[in-house]
Amino acid sequence: MTEDHGSLESFAVSIVVHQDYIVARVAGELDYQFAGLLHHQVKDPWQAALSSALVVDLSGVTFCDSTGVGVLVLLLQQSRQQQAGLVLAQVPARLERILSITGLRAAFQVASSVEQAILTVTATRAVTPPLGPSPKPPEAG
Repeated sequence: MTEDHGSLESFAVSIVVHQDYIVARVAGELDYQFAGLLHHQVKDPWQAALSSALVVDLSGVTFCDSTGVGVLVLLLQQSRQQQAGLVLAQVPARLERILSITGLRAAFQVASSVEQAILTVTATRAVTPPLGPSPKPPEAG
């Protein structure tokens, strides 16, 4: 008799940390069984790089249930807390439909490719002033 402990073969997350952004590539079923794994694997590296934006490549997602959508919302909340960009890239049509039906689509930045998402987060970073005290204006003399 063999025990089935749930195969991680049906889900994978790979994370690449760059200087100004992180890319998380998600593949497989983003469901109740694996959604927590995505959150755990992305949350810690992203918190460690507070100034970095996050690009979530969803091109490999074959299924997403409400728990998976919930994790995307948690990542959105984390992006707001960290004042860091979050862009979902290559969102599968079914997930795009779920986000639209639930009204969540408007809350997320979505890009058609990872490259476009990276351009979005780096452009946003270039025009966003750094956090901290504002420089004093020069004194009139």
